[in-house]
Amino acid sequence: MQDNTILGAAINIFMQNMLVRIASNIYNAHSFAKFLYLHCHMKKSALHYLFVTVAGLTAALLPSNILAAPGDLFETDQGSSTIFKFTPVGAKSTFATGLGGPFGLAVDRFGNVFEANFNTGTIFKFTPAGVKSTFASGLNGPVALAFDTSGNLFATEGAGGTIVKFTPAGVKSTFASGLNGPVALAFDASGNLFEADHGSNKIFKFTPAGVKTTFASGLHGPFGLAFHAGTLFESDTGSGTIIKFTAAGVKSTFASGLNTPTGLAFDASGNLFEADQASGTIFKFTPAGAKSTFASGLNEPSGLAFEPPTAQLVNISTRASVKTGAGVTIGGFIVTGTASKQVVVRGLGPTLGQPPFNVPNVLADPTLNLHDSTSSIATNDNWRDTQQAAIQATGLAPPNDAESAILITLQPGNYTAILAGKNGTTGVGLVEVYDINAGVFAELTNVSTRGFVGTGDNVMIGGFITQGGNGSTQVLVRGLGPTLAQSGISGVLADPFLRLFDGNGNVLYTNNNWKDTQQAAIQATGLAPPNDLEAAILVTVAAGHYTAILSGNGGWDGDRFSRNL
Repeated sequence: MQDNTILGAAINIFMQNMLVRIASNIYNAHSFAKFLYLHCHMKKSALHYLFVTVAGLTAALLPSNILAAPGDLFETDQGSSTIFKFTPVGAKSTFATGLGGPFGLAVDRFGNVFEANFNTGTIFKFTPAGVKSTFASGLNGPVALAFDTSGNLFATEGAGGTIVKFTPAGVKSTFASGLNGPVALAFDASGNLFEADHGSNKIFKFTPAGVKTTFASGLHGPFGLAFHAGTLFESDTGSGTIIKFTAAGVKSTFASGLNTPTGLAFDASGNLFEADQASGTIFKFTPAGAKSTFASGLNEPSGLAFEPPTAQLVNISTRASVKTGAGVTIGGFIVTGTASKQVVVRGLGPTLGQPPFNVPNVLADPTLNLHDSTSSIATNDNWRDTQQAAIQATGLAPPNDAESAILITLQPGNYTAILAGKNGTTGVGLVEVYDINAGVFAELTNVSTRGFVGTGDNVMIGGFITQGGNGSTQVLVRGLGPTLAQSGISGVLADPFLRLFDGNGNVLYTNNNWKDTQQAAIQATGLAPPNDLEAAILVTVAAGHYTAILSGNGGWDGDRFSRNL
């Protein structure tokens, strides 16, 4: 194939909740990262899980000695009515005191800690700095807590035999009733809720719609549940064991000889932590089952929960060679959560040709067409034609009057932004999505762009910036090619190759075929590429600027489409 042949491709960025596909015809990765910085510092955006996976939320940074860091472990000490916090190396500090029968713990995407206070029938909420407030009261013996991917909090009422659901705003409803001592909850990757029914010695499974089935029976006092890589782990207090179940329900013993095992939690490396209530110990088990003591001298440890990475994705942008017909640039994104999300979508062209970017052959007059899952919902040619004052008020007005922008409030759902040239013109353009009301329980996720991939300067480049929270976030970057053929797209990129750079242009990670490395971890996200020749990188990154470059393995091109998922 000739070196000047352009390939179709797509890049996707996911960030623990968000998907982004990025397709781009870019000349320099470092310049692109700088371009993103210049255009993204004005507003913060909460994006999660990109087709190159990226997620982010905005929050004020607190002193490191106060704010929990990613990987910190929280433990409810029932005997002392305290919540303790442990660093990854086991350094212990007191997070909250004066509680009444603390049991379950859960941490939301903003780093807030929720605690089920059995004796007072209350769920307390603690900010990352430890500021306490009442989230819900009047419950009948709350024991276990778990968040779904939309930010809804589920709680078991151990004395009432029910599972109740709270929206992020605190609106309560009954999810399930008629249970016998529900004491643990865990969600799988498909959104099914698993409940440990202590009184009946069973584990029940509930679909997102609430349909109940028996997953396991014949247990001995099930008390804790935790998922890892699709496998469910259960603490069996009566037998002193930790039992694991495959997705099909096949049962085996993971650990034995424990002394009233209660809470379970996995860290980011797949190590399992177990609250051994009667011995006052927290044990740590490697994925292979090797046991060590993480903490001792506790007073009836019960609930465990890890602080997740809570840094937020800000400003997702993709530069691409915009063509006509099927060759227009298509950027897709998903709004997840329970609230509406206000965004600014921009289409740039002339700005790219100006210093310091000096990109040749730019799109002279970009147009934008925004679609929901069924139809077009907004269009724009020149951004001053409509919404001029409102767009200027965001601080995100395009630099050139011929460029396009749409300011819109979106409900949770799937959206597509189509960037094209007016009257069928072509050239290099940039499509961007900005979140302008970060902090609400809705996020931009699953952002992706399909486009052409060539060689040299014509590889596809997507950029993202993370900031805020506790300073880190987990991202999944995917590069797809062969999978696109299943959607009827011809000339796909046969063997995508991914590289991830930091803001200084240093190569952080590379991947050719996703199963070469991180296979189990990538599969556990539920976002493994469908084809073994496709690429993926799963990584936890510090706050900063990053660039993902998608090319053909070995430098091949050839009229092929690809995309990152």
